[in-house]
Amino acid sequence: MVFIFLMVWSYAVMFQLLPSNTIGRLFAAVLFGVAQALCLLHQMHDSSHTAMGYSPIWWFGFSRLTMEWIAGASVISWFHQHVLGHHIYTNIMGIDPDMPFTKEGDMRFLVKQQKWSQLYKYQHIYMPILYGGLALKFRLQDFSWTFFAEKNGAIHVNSLSKAEWAHVLFAKSFYIFYRILAPIFIFGIPVSTVIFYYFLVEIVLGYWLAFNFQVSHISSEVSFPCDVQNEPVLKKEWAVVQVLTSVDYGHDSFLQTFLSGALNYQSVHHLFPGVSQYHYPAIAPIVKDVCKQYNVQFNELPSFSDALSAHLNYLYEMGNFPEHEHEK
Repeated sequence: MVFIFLMVWSYAVMFQLLPSNTIGRLFAAVLFGVAQALCLLHQMHDSSHTAMGYSPIWWFGFSRLTMEWIAGASVISWFHQHVLGHHIYTNIMGIDPDMPFTKEGDMRFLVKQQKWSQLYKYQHIYMPILYGGLALKFRLQDFSWTFFAEKNGAIHVNSLSKAEWAHVLFAKSFYIFYRILAPIFIFGIPVSTVIFYYFLVEIVLGYWLAFNFQVSHISSEVSFPCDVQNEPVLKKEWAVVQVLTSVDYGHDSFLQTFLSGALNYQSVHHLFPGVSQYHYPAIAPIVKDVCKQYNVQFNELPSFSDALSAHLNYLYEMGNFPEHEHEK
């Protein structure tokens, strides 16, 4: 609830419901984006994996409150992309929705099965810039992929019932109302000011989420299993693949764990997604001991900055050396 309180306070400062100056309003917008990201990384992420509370009331209640009513995105889209897609088929091109699913047309060159082009030589520059649009992109995909095309990458989505459609549209309408319409028509804030703060919040949110997501799987430290037209897809058992395709970092830092929603314990999260993130520090040493016992590589870096460097290095290497082999 602390994150929601921070968002309410930031909202009031941004739109001059509380006394503030320009610097204060800019700070509030950045804080709003960070608090919303942390709300998603903590409450929404855990509840979407049934790792929060003891019943579907908890799982759907918190995931829908944080994802749909506060952030304006669809839990159904997230469930298909993340829980049914990414967690089961991690880093597999053509199946994992977080990976390219065609040989041509993706903005990223991540695996050698894609067709390389000159554009990819600069992906280590333009992709980090584009990460700021992640939150906006996800909301658009709610309609273009999940609801209209009835798929999320290669993951099929069943047709929504009329009741579910009504819920989705009502939640998105509420999001648009409180983020855009209310400041303009109720609080009397100029349209240009509202739009400016809206996009500032969204860019902060997008960057915070994207970098935390990307450094954990798109990295020079991880493996990319065989994929499209390069069978077999999985050469190792599922649990081993989860460890080899994930990178951990900053295990000794409470701050890095808190600010990432424990995504710095990515291997543990992928092995035990139904366990609350607040238990990961206690589980990690056991996982590392088992990996050592069975000679499985456990990918771990000292800090987020190291994980970010490994991510950017991978983008550069793949973009400039397309013949690069990266199998573990």
